[in-house]
Amino acid sequence: MERFLIKPPKKTSSDAQTSTSAQSTNGRPNEDNQSSEGVRKKGRSFQASWKTKFPWIAYATTKDKVFCEVCTTAKKMNAPLPSTTHDQESFKGFVQDGFSSWSKALERFRSHEKSNLHRIAASIVAAANAGVNVAASISAGKLKQMSDARIALLAVLSSIQYLSCQGLAIRGKTDQASNLIQLLNLRAEDIPELQSWLARKESKWLSHDILNEMTEIMAHDVMRTLIGEIKSAEFFSVIMDETADITVKEQVSICFRFVTEDLEPEELFLGFYQTSKTTAETLFQLLKDVLVRFSLPVSKCRGQCYDGASNVSGIRTGLQARMRELEPRAQYIHCTAHVMNLVVHDVAQNIPPCRNFMVLIRDMVTLIRNSPKRLTWFQEFQGKDASSLKPLCPTRWTMTTASLQAIASNYSALLEFLEDLSLNEKGDAGGKAYGFLLHLQKFSTFFSLKLMLKFFSRMETVNAALQKRSLHLQKARQMVDTLREDIKCLREEGFQGFWENTTAAAHDLNLESPAVPRPRKIPRRLEDGGLPHCFQTPETMYRQQFFEIMDTASTCLDCRFSPSVFERMQDVEDFLIGKGDCKSIMEFYRDDLDEKRLRLHRDMCIDLAKQRGVRLASFQDVVDFLKGNQGEHLRIMLPEMTKLVKLALTVPVTSCSSERSFSGLRRLKTYLRSTMGQARLTHIAVLNTHKDVSRNRNLDVIADEFIKRTAARSATFLIKK
Repeated sequence: MERFLIKPPKKTSSDAQTSTSAQSTNGRPNEDNQSSEGVRKKGRSFQASWKTKFPWIAYATTKDKVFCEVCTTAKKMNAPLPSTTHDQESFKGFVQDGFSSWSKALERFRSHEKSNLHRIAASIVAAANAGVNVAASISAGKLKQMSDARIALLAVLSSIQYLSCQGLAIRGKTDQASNLIQLLNLRAEDIPELQSWLARKESKWLSHDILNEMTEIMAHDVMRTLIGEIKSAEFFSVIMDETADITVKEQVSICFRFVTEDLEPEELFLGFYQTSKTTAETLFQLLKDVLVRFSLPVSKCRGQCYDGASNVSGIRTGLQARMRELEPRAQYIHCTAHVMNLVVHDVAQNIPPCRNFMVLIRDMVTLIRNSPKRLTWFQEFQGKDASSLKPLCPTRWTMTTASLQAIASNYSALLEFLEDLSLNEKGDAGGKAYGFLLHLQKFSTFFSLKLMLKFFSRMETVNAALQKRSLHLQKARQMVDTLREDIKCLREEGFQGFWENTTAAAHDLNLESPAVPRPRKIPRRLEDGGLPHCFQTPETMYRQQFFEIMDTASTCLDCRFSPSVFERMQDVEDFLIGKGDCKSIMEFYRDDLDEKRLRLHRDMCIDLAKQRGVRLASFQDVVDFLKGNQGEHLRIMLPEMTKLVKLALTVPVTSCSSERSFSGLRRLKTYLRSTMGQARLTHIAVLNTHKDVSRNRNLDVIADEFIKRTAARSATFLIKK
């Protein structure tokens, strides 16, 4: 048992004669034991009277420095001493180097005497002199102190986790007014260990750099989990898009699509990456760096989805072409939601009546909404349950129908308001209101509103459906084909009913009756022998406008949605349902699949489906037959066919996951948080986007990783075994 005792050092004859002499850091006695009396020095010097007030000091005459005899003795005994920042400074000044700043002597003596280092050293030396085994009691006390510190650390980590998941700022105008400190002060009322921790004057581990490090550890823990899911799926696809943040810095959003074992497609956001340029080469190098950082081989990439910009879609030097040079099986998909939006844009901008109407509506809504006075004035003419006016947003693709619907439901209120505004407002607003009133009273404006509302409602319904993460290319193709058929049917049979309903609604609103505009007489000097076409009735004139919109929409759908995008998916579907072979599939996927096993497993799947009375008529039918718990044994029994289904589902349909991350970017990097660093932005964005994963993290593991990074933390916080 003697080896567990901390024994006092043996006193020698020289130690007895030099009881006032200090021990140096290595334990050697002072070389000069002469008294300092009679030595006259210029300036301030050591005062012998200090020894009376502070008996623990020892003066080394040769070094002209003061040492702490108690702490030096404890150090010689190899006793466990605290190592916080303040304690390290005290150790260096009174044990290692010595103290000689005589002008601050009394102040420093008092500070050292009250320090945690001196108190623990005094307890160790006193217990050792008394022959008491204090190692166990000291360890228990230190263990309790470290355990309390860990409880406080976990409270800090959980508070950062909460603020990050909610997208709230961690800091504030001042550190004391920050959200984190205020939240910790509130939680300290229920956590005594946290209250004691916050009462400390220093070493609270709450500096900006420390908070950034904690956020980084939590974000990296989440990202490791997400990347593990991607790797477990074997194949993946890349989704990228870029936008400018509030500080006008280009942010590239990186997302990955993969398919789980249950045949459920997943799309995961993995951070923002700043770039100074958006050239194809810059984006290519950025994407390669991200793949290397996440240990995702390019050889496993089977799809890439971007918008239609030339820097990413170029067939020679674009990003998709550079990626296909590395991996030819990385099929490029132009985001179908972007394509649908381009179809809408073509119709709204290339047909003059539609373009003029959209500009009129946008300016009218802006006139009303941009003035609180006019907006309140307009609300006086609305009914109780009337919808508010919504602006025509150029980026939110599914807002146009809602904006036009709000105009249609408030049409009579708009007429009354604009008339009242034009009579009572004497400035520019009154003149603009009168012009808008004249336009709204025309039947042509009301007809354009109803026609555009009918067109946009169909396009936006399909556009919203295309933005689902679980969608695959074959289902997207079916939606586009259904939209084509609907527009064709509307063109052939929909005008007459639309015309009757529109004219009846215009009559109820007391609008001008539809009429053919008076033909403009061409000057004789400009006549070329031909006469302009003149419509015989208003109905034929508006029929022509109706047909023009429908024909333009059909043409744009045919041109924008090229059949080549869906050809490979059609080959996969034909093979899976037994209507085609796998020659083209094997030419594209090569060693991803085994041809003989693939044919065998396809035939077995069709036979099993017939036995169960399941009809496999489309790719979705095959997916439904294999997915879920009921198809688990089939996926195990038919692995080659399951792999083909996964490869088809891995190809993305839209880049909407990156678009959704931009909404998070606007919420996180705001005007008040515009100085946020790039690393901090990515870490908080990952935690905020994947809230469910972030909240289920084991904070004990995160705390251990934080503690193990430095020796000072290991001496302060308890590490959970």
